[in-house]
Parts: sequence; structure tokens; C-alpha cells
Amino acid sequence: MNRKIALFGLSTFACVLSMSSCTSVGEHKASAELYYTNITKADTEEYRFYRTVYQLANEEIEFANIISQRGSNTSVKSLATNLSTQYKDVLAKVQELATKSDVLIPFSAMHSLELPAGLDSAQASILDKEFLKHSLHNQEAILHQFEGAARNTDVSVRKYAKEALPVLEKSIEETKTLL
Repeated sequence: MNRKIALFGLSTFACVLSMSSCTSVGEHKASAELYYTNITKADTEEYRFYRTVYQLANEEIEFANIISQRGSNTSVKSLATNLSTQYKDVLAKVQELATKSDVLIPFSAMHSLELPAGLDSAQASILDKEFLKHSLHNQEAILHQFEGAARNTDVSVRKYAKEALPVLEKSIEETKTLL
């Protein structure tokens, strides 16, 4: 009986120890309390802004990297390079703002870009066209999030969104001209 109690105590201790060490997603560290309680300083719209923009900007960067390697049109490749640079800056700023608001980014449910079936081996010209369509869709969704954030109650989020909107609108126009 004492062995069972000792074994139960030891397994409980090991379980508690392993759960308390689960305080990171990838290389990003956060307090254990944030993972357990999921309490943030962000309101619902701000929270959605961080998560949505982070996800879509990551997709833009991943697809842009594929185009810069496999694309055929130099204009599309140039746009992909510009978008990749632009969205890397967006990711850095969103990460900074999210950290101040205790929003976990990147988040565990975040998915990576997977090309639709057949597109991974498609001709470069088809891949370029699909990139432009996909990019335009994501850019419009990101713009929509930034428009909402420009009216947010958090001053730093509102200020950043208002500064970024003209650049995002310009990128959408460039993408539309190539489509």
C-alpha cells in the first residue's frame, strides 16, 4: 500500500513539474500564468487583429518566398519581394504590440501555408497568377483588420494602424495592376 501511495505521489509530482515547464511556443517565451489563464489586456477586436494579421502576414511571406524561387514574371517576383519585406515589418510590429497586450503570438493553432493540390508542381506562370489572387485576397483581409484597428481604443494600436494603412492600400493597388 505504501508503495502505491509513493508511486502516486511521484507521478503527481512529475505531472506538475512537466506542466509547469510548458511555457513556450517555439522559441517565444511567456509567463506560465498567461498560458494557464489566457488573460490579455486586449479587447476582442484588438485580439482578433493581432491573430488574424499575424496569420495572414505569415502566409504572404511564405507564398512570396515560393514565388521568388519559382516564379517566372519579374514584375510578380519584384512584388513578392516587396510584400515579403513589408509583411516582415508588420509581423515585427504586431508581435511587439501583442506582447505588450499579453496576446500569445505565434499561437499553437496557427497553420503554415500549404499550396493546393497540383499547384506545387504547376507551371511558373500559373503559380504567378495564383499568387496574385491569393495575395490580393489576404491583403484585403489584412487591410480590413487595419481599418478596424484604426478605430481601436488602444492608442498605440490605433496609431500604428493609421500609419500603415496608406502603405497597405498602395500594395493592393500594385497587386491589382499585375492581376
